Amino acid sequence: MNGDAVRVIRISKDMNQKEFAAILAVSRSCIAAVESGHRAVSDKLRTRIAQTFGGYESVMEAFRRAKEFGKLAL
Repeated sequence: MNGDAVRVIRISKDMNQKEFAAILAVSRSCIAAVESGHRAVSDKLRTRIAQTFGGYESVMEAFRRAKEFGKLAL
């Protein structure tokens, strides 16, 4: 999982960074740093995301939906 995947999950849940961070019990700046590629996705964050929002298949489905609706520019 990388920053793009984190952003896709957040966008697919229709959350801003502050809301997403609060659910994951991390700071908004942590999410911003991860999404921008300035910080790696830690094992702890990866685990929290998977437990809260689902596993790899959920990430890929979220990615597909985000691209489909034009909410992700890659």
